[in-house]
Amino acid sequence: MRRLVAVCLGVIVGGVPVGAVALLIVGVLPRLRRRRTVEVDGVDVAARLLVLVGAGLPLVSALEEVATSAPGLDAVVRRSRRVGSVASLAAARGPLGPLLRRLADAAASGAPPEPAIRAFIDTERRRRHTLAVERARRLPVRLMIPMTLLLMPGFVLMVYGPAFIDLITSLAGPLAG
Repeated sequence: MRRLVAVCLGVIVGGVPVGAVALLIVGVLPRLRRRRTVEVDGVDVAARLLVLVGAGLPLVSALEEVATSAPGLDAVVRRSRRVGSVASLAAARGPLGPLLRRLADAAASGAPPEPAIRAFIDTERRRRHTLAVERARRLPVRLMIPMTLLLMPGFVLMVYGPAFIDLITSLAGPLAG
């Protein structure tokens, strides 16, 4: 929407070249300034942890194995080797923070980590499903105006076009001959 407004204002103010420059400024430059960050999927990391812990690997060793593919987790592993796993996991932040805090609670209570990991996976999948349903329910409302503006002219032309052509030919017929 921001790009469309910028292009329209640019075309109105200075013509097509200014509209192209406005599109470049609003659309392309923010993408160039963004840092390239690797997205960490919490469910994927939790599933890997579940397999490793279920196979009998200690929690910190499993975290160390998973840290190769999850940036930011290696710092938690190093800190857990220094100050202990419970304190390190409880202080974790970032996209994996909720999972690591659940693991800290399980480690502090002496409970096995598998139920905590499974609960995190279930909660995260429910949250993602809820967000997807919410976005899907908002879609018809958001598409109402564009669909109306795009379909209405064609519908009017299809319905009233033949009648308009008959009217023109019947009026122009006596004048042409």
